[in-house]
Amino acid sequence: MIEHIDYTVRVSRRAKRARIVVRPNMSVEVVLPRGLSDHHAAHFVREKKVWIERSLRRFGDWEKSGCLSADDAFPEMVQLEAIGMKLPVTYQKTDSDRVRVIEVEEGLQLKGSIEDTDQVRLALQRWLKLKAKEELPPMLERLAEQFGYRYQKLTIRLQKSRWGSCSCVGNISLNAKLLLLPPHLCRYVMLHELAHLKHLNHSSKFWATVAQTDVDYQSHIREMRRISPTIFG
Repeated sequence: MIEHIDYTVRVSRRAKRARIVVRPNMSVEVVLPRGLSDHHAAHFVREKKVWIERSLRRFGDWEKSGCLSADDAFPEMVQLEAIGMKLPVTYQKTDSDRVRVIEVEEGLQLKGSIEDTDQVRLALQRWLKLKAKEELPPMLERLAEQFGYRYQKLTIRLQKSRWGSCSCVGNISLNAKLLLLPPHLCRYVMLHELAHLKHLNHSSKFWATVAQTDVDYQSHIREMRRISPTIFG
């Protein structure tokens, strides 16, 4: 049993009720709506002491076993380099069997069965795919218009080993994980797939087409080879 629980208090104008957030780094935060005092926070922590101890114990066990890391199922920050977005992540336990991701003013909030690593991972993947469906289509459309390409349909997927593809009928598929790449590499992948609209192979003519829109494509390929294993694992 933990004799004393250290916690911080934050007053949020968006909060409608008090809540407790336990983070993977073993920190505890009490979020209060305006009008509630530190005395209320102390009472709330005492009331939820058993749940807080259980959550801290589980996070501690995962960390010792090597199952918990900032890059694994419980990130403290989600960084979408392609669009220059950094989002702090907080976790809140609720009675729900699932985990959902909510975009709030401070970043991302995961609510639900946050002890379940699979549920947390799936929730983040669902959110990333939805975010990619918002961000990637206009990016591809701008590049297609800039360089005179016309594709039929764009599909956003969450794949384990492919960044993108182009079919013989002009349909393009992009991986939602493109948002995790630096902007110049995200751009390269899109230009690569657009070039397949002219050459559905990797012939010298194809690479000449890529070079017309990305003069540094060879260095970008080398970067992709270095980065891809860190993202696809």
